[in-house]
Amino acid sequence: MTTLTRTVIVPSVTLSQRKFTTLKELEGIYKNIVAELVDFGFRNGIKSFTGLKKQKYRELRDRYPSLPSHYIHTACQDASTRIKSFLKLKRKGVAKTEKPEVNKVSIWLDDHLWKLIGRTMIRVATHRGFIYIPLEPHKLYWKYLNSGWRLRTQPKIKLDYEKRRILVYFVFEKDVQQEIGSSLMLPVDINEGNVTIKLGNKVFVLLTDIRKVTVGYSRYREVAQSINGNGELRRTLSNNEGNKKRDRRLKLANIVVNTAKQAGAVVVLEKLPKKCPENMIRNIHDKRLRHRIYQAGFRMLLKTIIEKCEEKRVPYTLVNPKGTSSICPFCGSKLMRGDAPRQLYCKKCKKIFGRDVVAVLNLEKKATSQGRVPFAPMPNDSSLEVAVLPMKDWMRRRSLPLIPNETILTEMMR
Repeated sequence: MTTLTRTVIVPSVTLSQRKFTTLKELEGIYKNIVAELVDFGFRNGIKSFTGLKKQKYRELRDRYPSLPSHYIHTACQDASTRIKSFLKLKRKGVAKTEKPEVNKVSIWLDDHLWKLIGRTMIRVATHRGFIYIPLEPHKLYWKYLNSGWRLRTQPKIKLDYEKRRILVYFVFEKDVQQEIGSSLMLPVDINEGNVTIKLGNKVFVLLTDIRKVTVGYSRYREVAQSINGNGELRRTLSNNEGNKKRDRRLKLANIVVNTAKQAGAVVVLEKLPKKCPENMIRNIHDKRLRHRIYQAGFRMLLKTIIEKCEEKRVPYTLVNPKGTSSICPFCGSKLMRGDAPRQLYCKKCKKIFGRDVVAVLNLEKKATSQGRVPFAPMPNDSSLEVAVLPMKDWMRRRSLPLIPNETILTEMMR
């Protein structure tokens, strides 16, 4: 049994000046409390919620008598999370400061501090009494609310000063159970420039153009840096780059999972290690290539596909990725580089393979041989059809079987 969680951000309507001022004061008090707890906990080596609460609760309660007491509970949870996160970064050697700093806050609520009124309004307890805040629900909020997801009792709220409103971070959860009972497999190979999927005797290479996005925005940021170090423009470019990549990840995950669900197949994925990018760039000295590999987001796409599988109850399995792109799937011999880019050659079988085709065939073979899925015979000839699909041919599709038959098939394996 796996518990899935999803965070949905719902804005409120524009608030009156009185309500917004009250929430602004509440945010200031909460921020001061969290900053004090973080500083105290870090100096004294206290990083647990219970430890902070035991040491500081009574002092803070006496200092802020009008503040609902449960804000001190949630502030202790917030501070504990920040201290643990900072210590983790420090152990890795990537902390940017000597001690944790509190610059921005979202106000953590618990079931004593808020209540959902109907489905379009929340009541929030403050130091000046209860405030009723109408929401502006959107399609995603209604989707999770009406499709069997549970609403957690601990949301967060963040003030939007520009539009004089708040953003409510609702957390939904659902229990799902994974069952593997199909012998049909859908292996997925994740690369920088494409995602390759095999279904039956057809292989689809979905071009993602992630490399172009990474290189392009890297150059844009270099230009922005030369213009008097324009930090705001650089942040905007980074956000745009992140949004483009996130959109492609979600669409790729939907295509993979919808295709597997439609075919009744088990999704076969590589079990990528946590330090996947570090391992890949270990012997690479080209600065731009290192940046590209770091920004490719292999594990992020893997995580997105797994989450979609769990959400839609599509079975999946993870296999060891070692040798999937360098060993012949038929005889097990070491493959040699061919004459063209991403082309491999087997001296023993006398066959020429596309590198992406080799990967999905080996993933399928490993899933079967390791007993991850019921046995199914693997193709032992070169009759695979390989379709190379540019983004315009897959971005608007829900699943691969819906792609028109007139798509040109490119023979990559003979």
